Amino acid sequence: IGQRIPVPVTTIQGYNPGATGTGNNNSLTAPYTSFQYQDVGIKVGIVDTGIILCICAGVIDAWRGGDLRRLGLLLVVVTNVGCVLVATLLGLPGLMWMYPVIVASFLLVSRKRAIVAVGLAIGFLVIHGHAFDSDVHRVIFLVTAIVVSLFSWIFAHRAERQRIQLESLAARDPLTGTGNRRAMEQELSRAIAAHRRKLGTFALALLDLDHFKRINDNFGHEAGDETLKAFADLVRASIRTIDRFYRIGGEEFVLLLPGIAAPDLLAVCEKLRLTVADGLRCHEEVVTVSIGASVLQHGDDAASWLARADEALYRAKHGGRNRVEVVASTDARAIGNGLQPGEASDDFDGT
Repeated sequence: IGQRIPVPVTTIQGYNPGATGTGNNNSLTAPYTSFQYQDVGIKVGIVDTGIILCICAGVIDAWRGGDLRRLGLLLVVVTNVGCVLVATLLGLPGLMWMYPVIVASFLLVSRKRAIVAVGLAIGFLVIHGHAFDSDVHRVIFLVTAIVVSLFSWIFAHRAERQRIQLESLAARDPLTGTGNRRAMEQELSRAIAAHRRKLGTFALALLDLDHFKRINDNFGHEAGDETLKAFADLVRASIRTIDRFYRIGGEEFVLLLPGIAAPDLLAVCEKLRLTVADGLRCHEEVVTVSIGASVLQHGDDAASWLARADEALYRAKHGGRNRVEVVASTDARAIGNGLQPGEASDDFDGT
């Protein structure tokens, strides 16, 4: 008791824990400081400055509406290369930055790209070997880096699956399983952009079940829901895999038809109308559908395209329901099929 017990001090390459003042111990915190070049060396200061500048440039680009995927890839490349350079120059203190860089890589880019970037960085450090005091340190780093990479991959995989599930839920109608209005608006924007680049033709059809209110009133809302689900299943089974089907409210649906030009649109919609009339029943009563369709025209936006299809649907309803009406353009005369106008119901109420 009372005797001073000497404590051994381990000196790591470029770092002395017992040092005081502004000596080499600042090399551990060099990435956090304002780059004290006289402490960590001019080369490390240049590398740190380059990393910070690249990150700031990427953040500014993202703030201005730049491509976030490109920003993520830039950050992964810069941080991995920077970490390799700092670890090579500083040794173990710089090597410690590899672990957060591994985790960040799997969060910023796809798992495949992260594996490539991290694998190259770890492989270079292990093969080069200048950052390690001994082969034991080299093996320890390799094992721990692989473990961190594995857990980062698992976390990124689970996060990606949850993101996909959430996006699917946000874009799906819970009753019928079709796309919802949000998904439709996104897909219409893509179709309009592709049409402007002359990458194809697109047609749009509005489908509305006839007298659906009667089904709810006579048989209850549960029967109405079952009719909607049966209708959605019937339409999905009748359309192509490239077609897109959405429910936008109540008994109204939207069908997006890529590659369908004006001459074919009436025949396609008429075939679908007949399929519904032949196959859809509610308590043994026939359920029919009215369809209004239009082809995407030059200069259209989503609102004008939908408005033209809605005009065609109104004409189909007013013309007697269980009909197809096609409005080719704003000034074009509608082309109809199905029941003839003389068969129109006297109690047309828009349903």
